[in-house]
Amino acid sequence: MSTDEATIELTEIIKQQTEERNQKIQKNADIKKELLSNIQNSIDYLYELKEGEHITEEAIKRYPTQLDKCKDSINNCIIIAERIKSIISSINESYDDLSYLESLNLTLIGMIKEYDAYNFFNLNINTANAQASLVIGENFIINYSVEQSKFNQIIVKEIKDMLKDAEKELRDFKVLKNILKNLKTEDYYLNESKKYKTTHFIYLGLFLATLIGALGISAYSICAEPKYFLDTFDYWFLKISFILVIITLVSFFIKQSSHYQSLADQANQTRLEIQAFPTFVTGIEKADEVAIRKELALKYFGREVDKTAHKDMSNLVSDQMKNTTEMVKAVTEVIKKPGNS
Repeated sequence: MSTDEATIELTEIIKQQTEERNQKIQKNADIKKELLSNIQNSIDYLYELKEGEHITEEAIKRYPTQLDKCKDSINNCIIIAERIKSIISSINESYDDLSYLESLNLTLIGMIKEYDAYNFFNLNINTANAQASLVIGENFIINYSVEQSKFNQIIVKEIKDMLKDAEKELRDFKVLKNILKNLKTEDYYLNESKKYKTTHFIYLGLFLATLIGALGISAYSICAEPKYFLDTFDYWFLKISFILVIITLVSFFIKQSSHYQSLADQANQTRLEIQAFPTFVTGIEKADEVAIRKELALKYFGREVDKTAHKDMSNLVSDQMKNTTEMVKAVTEVIKKPGNS
């Protein structure tokens, strides 16, 4: 799998997880809203019931003391319902699954009844049952919250460790991705460094060979009395010319060797910087990484060719020609003096 495919797959997974989380939050919000609405309706109903509403006049006339007997239960139901409302209001729908609260809606809806002369005698039983159901519901919510808190405390460390591992893997993935991006460029500068290094050693070898050859020829000319039937002017002219040519070649070879050594070092330095870049940009923002890449692009690409070596070679040849001319003139003057012919 390529890095682009892995990135797309990771993006899709994150997108799917985000959508699922948003759906869960929306579902919790709907459950919480419906439940709070039902609780408030039940509280309003209980207050109205305590005042004699939702009961027909005929029922009150037939059982005149029934409502008063039930007012304590009705007040208890109101108090418990207010407590449940406060608990549910404090629940954060972004984290917990509130599906377990839906069963409480049945109790709240079942509490709301209309009474007439035929069922009013059940008010005492109904309010007692409603009170018991609300107590059970309150205890269930509290116990569930406590158990859930304990459960969260148990797994929170494991989740944190998993997140740390995932973060490390993501960081390593980003480093690997950047390494793969830079691999071709890194190989190019590595090859260039090797090529320049080889050229450097070639010119260094030529420099040493020329130097050793010049020393050998000079030693031979001294030991072998090398005038070879040449007059004095020709002899010194050839000798000086030979010396100047050797100096020019030696200077040329050593300068070229130094020039290609510099190019090799520069290419190797660039390779090392590119190789270190993925680790360097790990953990920084994407925008900062792009800005750094732009700066490096301006540094590595579009630069003018270094013409220093060509100028040095041109100056070297010009200087040597000038020196040759001046030396020939000097030798000619010396030879023309009386006693040197």
